[in-house]
Order: sequence, then structure tokens, then C-alpha cells
Amino acid sequence: MTNLRPEDYANENLRKALRIKKIDADSIHDARVYLRKYYDVLSSFYPVYENAECLYLAKEAISALGKVRDIDICQINDEKRDELANKALRRVRKLENCYIGRVCCSRLLVYNNILRIYIQLNDINDFHELRKRVRKVRNLVESLGFESSEIKALAKKMGDIRDENLRLQCKGIKPYEINLTPFKEEAIKTIRRILLVQNEFHHFL
Repeated sequence: MTNLRPEDYANENLRKALRIKKIDADSIHDARVYLRKYYDVLSSFYPVYENAECLYLAKEAISALGKVRDIDICQINDEKRDELANKALRRVRKLENCYIGRVCCSRLLVYNNILRIYIQLNDINDFHELRKRVRKVRNLVESLGFESSEIKALAKKMGDIRDENLRLQCKGIKPYEINLTPFKEEAIKTIRRILLVQNEFHHFL
């Protein structure tokens, strides 16, 4: 287990996003992943630390990159795709002054966010909402340096299902129904193991 500072993790991912200049599908995907990791950590610091402007800019850039990503997933021949991609990267570059300074108790703040998400899981009844929570936990766990292979695998599996259903929709085919129960059970078990195995914080239950 590595004692990372979450703000360093967030800043490194922001740095990677800002370095991306190409607009091919892989580059757009990578920029979105990096920026999502930055955003998830930054949003977890509230109310001890808040930068509303950078949160807004990150959210806008993630949304713009997401629109291009969906075009790429569906393999749509959209003549405006490259224009949208360039606009999205320009939004990313607006975050060049959004690096995070030292935040008091940053590891505790992130851990508490993971714990809060875990407590809320039983109340989630939508696959895509659950997928977003799992993805956020994956990023937060990674930012703490905790072992994250299981939560990464679950996040990828759920993301792949989302992408496949989007492809079906783009083809005019009704997406298949998703049984939420096994995914919720796996998410609860996986996050519980993460919380129990770590020995840094002692207010799990």
C-alpha cells in the first residue's frame, strides 16, 4: 500500500490530460479518463477545500469529451466530429491553472467519500448510477494507493456494458435489460473488502 497524496494523484492526471494534443479516438478517451480522475478527487475535498471554477471547467470538459467519445463508440461518420474534438481539448486547456495545492487531511477526506458511497449503494436502483459510483470509487481508491484490481475490473465490466448498449441504440436496436442485483452485490462486496483490508483508518463501521 502506497501512501499517496490524493492531490498529487489528481494533479498528475490533470497534467496528462493537458499534454494530449491529438484528437484520435484513443486520445479523446484518455483525456476523459485523466480528467475524470482529477474531478473525482477534487470534488471529494469539499467542504475542506473547494475550487468551484475548476470543478465547473472540469465538468464541462468531461461532458464535451464524452460527446466525442460517444460518436467514436458508435462509429458514426459525423463530419463535425473533429471540430467537436478540438473544441473539447480547448476546454481541457482552460484547466491549466487548476492544479491543487496541499489539502489538509486529503487522504481522510477521500476515504470518507468512499465510505459514504458504500453506505449509499443499497439505495441505488439504476445500473448507470451504480456504474458511476463504482467508477468514482475506483478513482478514489487508486488515489489512495490502495489495492484496486477488483474495483477496476468491475468498473471496466460495467463500462463495457454501457458502451455495448450505446452501440445497440445507435443501430436502432433496443438495448438489452440489465439485472442490477449481481452488480450491486459485487460492488458492495468489493468496496467492503477495500475498506476492511486497509489499516490506516478505523471508522469503517
